[in-house]
Amino acid sequence: MEASENELAIPVDYVPGARGHGVLAVGPDSDGGEALAVWRLSPTGRAGGAWVVRFDEIERDPEQLRRIMWMLQDRCLIDWDRDGPSAVLARIADVLPAELLTALRGNILTIPELLTEISEHRSTYIAAVEQHRAKTNSKIAPLGWPTQMPDQQDLAAWAAQAPSASASPVAATALALTATVANTAGLWQDTEQTRYRRTYLRSMGDPQPLPPRWLARLRAAVGSTSLVLA
Repeated sequence: MEASENELAIPVDYVPGARGHGVLAVGPDSDGGEALAVWRLSPTGRAGGAWVVRFDEIERDPEQLRRIMWMLQDRCLIDWDRDGPSAVLARIADVLPAELLTALRGNILTIPELLTEISEHRSTYIAAVEQHRAKTNSKIAPLGWPTQMPDQQDLAAWAAQAPSASASPVAATALALTATVANTAGLWQDTEQTRYRRTYLRSMGDPQPLPPRWLARLRAAVGSTSLVLA
């Protein structure tokens, strides 16, 4: 038995106990000068703050970047791999307070690990449908995902087309990653909604806004700066 659409809404932006993500990117700004883009995202990838600061401005006024980077306190940095955020943090390490630098270095998420977790849950749900079919000897339709899990290269190519043509190169990089985070969160929400329509799969838990490991990492980041200070 499947439930109606009205029963399946998952809160998209408010996630108790989690602050969200931070995106860092380096590249040319609209004038061609080398700059740092800092994006602050909600747990599900919605942008809640965006800054582009040239490196020559950082040299003249490091306090400006410090104020911006504090906006990422209690959040996980996110990228396609750990090397990108780690390299940016190394470059601005002299500007950041040691406790904030340590907390950000210890809280980095990667898109591939998030995609893997979502795929694992889809496989678990598919297996549960098969078990129910065998147990009840019923004709049950397979789970139909609204969106199939993308190949990482396809997702990166899609995200690269998302930013506005008017964005500077460094902003376009940050916008592409922001779109990827939001798309990945959307894949999970599709997954949970599809599962929850099957009433016999509801025993696996209420719909969650993010996969368990992803959510746990975001929640663990909250207060991580104060833990460094303790």
